[in-house]
Amino acid sequence: MSATLSATFRTLLVSSSESSRALLERLLDGSDFVIDDMVAPDQVIASVARRAPDLIVIDVEADATTLTRVCGVLKANPTTLLVPLVGLAKSAKQRLLAFEAGVDDFLTHQVRRDEFMVRVRSLLKVSAARRQLAAEQLAEEVKRRELIRAAFRRYISPKLADQILASPELLDSMFAGTHKRTQVAVMFADMRGFTALSERLNPEQVVELLNEFFKLLTDITFEYEGTVFSMAGDSLLVGFGVPVAQEDGAERAILAAKLMLEKFAGLAHRWTQRYGVETGLGIGINVGEVIAGNIGSPSYMNYTIIGDTVNVASRLGQRARAGEMLFSDAVKTWLDERGVDVGAMPLPSLVLRGRSSPIGIFCVPTSNNERLDFRPDATLPPH
Repeated sequence: MSATLSATFRTLLVSSSESSRALLERLLDGSDFVIDDMVAPDQVIASVARRAPDLIVIDVEADATTLTRVCGVLKANPTTLLVPLVGLAKSAKQRLLAFEAGVDDFLTHQVRRDEFMVRVRSLLKVSAARRQLAAEQLAEEVKRRELIRAAFRRYISPKLADQILASPELLDSMFAGTHKRTQVAVMFADMRGFTALSERLNPEQVVELLNEFFKLLTDITFEYEGTVFSMAGDSLLVGFGVPVAQEDGAERAILAAKLMLEKFAGLAHRWTQRYGVETGLGIGINVGEVIAGNIGSPSYMNYTIIGDTVNVASRLGQRARAGEMLFSDAVKTWLDERGVDVGAMPLPSLVLRGRSSPIGIFCVPTSNNERLDFRPDATLPPH
């Protein structure tokens, strides 16, 4: 209990001398201070652990090493850090030694009772003010951390946000100018028919639909512990395995994509009934090495992922039909190596600009869009 709330102020006497106890009892007689405990120097930690004192009086007649050690322990302990520590000695010879050891005030056995009480009460007032300040600073720090956590949770799942905040290394990697090479599963989810939709509806309705769209996709992303890196127009960029590594990142991406397609089909149906518009969702997934880090200027930074892996996922997302998920042969290889079967169907290879050889692509048929008519040597129809 703090000094400002105590009916009586509990005093801990650190001494092995009964004469010191008798002196302190005489000084405290008739006041609202009581000697709650008297212990030898080697028993201080145990006494404080049993019950925190409001005031500590230490016999400075002990040898310098013991005095320094006890004061150091008391000032390092969060329980007694702000508790006034008064040194008491037979003469002023020990004054410098006492202050060097860490006492807050020093008195001799010749001190008058009224002076003792004034100086002790003054120390208690200072201690109470420091405790109040410390409590306010702690509350402010807690508030600041909650604001950071809330900000993180806007684009990172709550579980990942807590992991990052608990890890100084992860936190530094996100806010420092460092860039990290890492294996990531990258997903692009694009809305189909958005241009026609935005032409038919007023801006308020378009914003309402986009909010529904992104809420659905981000909720599912967080369910599978992915990270949202970008919301651009009608497209969402998601990464699995960054900033926290996930060995099953590709599988998480596949499962998240399947749920997105399933849930969005229902949302699109409601939009059709509400506004008479037709739309759909296409998803592209790739896995490989990316550079993760902050990109931008000193005044504005964006934590994101870049690299060829991201470019391929973007092209697959653009190629995917409404209600369809396309992923690269790199994803298929990853799934095969781990014995994960998602019922993938091979599609004609895709030639990307700047590449000399095509990449293999696969799709997972859904009830809304089954590409059973496709042959490996066919050509992709235009979208």
